[in-house]
Amino acid sequence: MPFREKKSWATIFALVIVFLPYYGFMFRAYHQPDPDFQYLITLAVYALAAFVLLEIILVLVARQLSPEDVGIPKDERDQLFAFRAARYAHVALISLMIVVTFLMIHTHAGNWGWGMLYLATIICSEILRASVLIVQYRRGY
Repeated sequence: MPFREKKSWATIFALVIVFLPYYGFMFRAYHQPDPDFQYLITLAVYALAAFVLLEIILVLVARQLSPEDVGIPKDERDQLFAFRAARYAHVALISLMIVVTFLMIHTHAGNWGWGMLYLATIICSEILRASVLIVQYRRGY
C-alpha cells in the first residue's frame, strides 16, 4: 500500500474517531433548555486539537511503516489522483453547503447548530476526498 493511500486512511480514521463522539456530545449539550456555549466552544477546540494530534500520530506511524515511499515526489499519476479526488470533494462540499444554507434560511434555529452542520459538510467532503484517493490507488488508474 503506497504511503499516500495510508495517509488517506489515517485521515478518514482520525475524522471518524474524533468527530463522531464530538457530535454526540455536542448534540446533547446543545439541545438543552439553556445551552452552555462556553462548554460547546471548549468541546469544539478539544475536538479540533485531538484531530490534529491524532492525524500527526497516524501519519508518523504510516511513515514508519513505509519509509521507502515517503521521499518519492508526486508524479503525474499522483497529481491526477489528487485532482480527481479534489473535484469530487469540492462538488460535494458546494452541494452540501447549498443544502445547509437553504435549510438555514427557511427554518428557525440557533446559529451554533447551523455552524456545526457547516463543519459536518467540510468533514464529509474531506472523507469523500480521502475515499476517492483510496479507490484510485486500489484500482491503479
